[in-house]
Amino acid sequence: MRNEEIKSELSALRADVLALAEARKQSEPPAAIQQEADGEPEEDSEAAAEHEGFMGHVQELVELLEEELKATPVVSGLVIFSVGILVGRYLR
Repeated sequence: MRNEEIKSELSALRADVLALAEARKQSEPPAAIQQEADGEPEEDSEAAAEHEGFMGHVQELVELLEEELKATPVVSGLVIFSVGILVGRYLR
């Protein structure tokens, strides 16, 4: 296909999509449209609340980890890390 043929076919497809969208809007009763509009924000707000809850838990874990790192002396942390590496190599 040449560019002109592709462009003309693309234009025809866009016109078909617009016609179908208009036909769908006209065939739906107003109550169904209102019900969809009412249902979407609830789902969005539930998802947003769930996301906020998850991010809150992550933030709490990060804060706990920071406190633990501050409370642990550097030498002890390096020793624990080194022992973890050695144990990991021996378990392979």
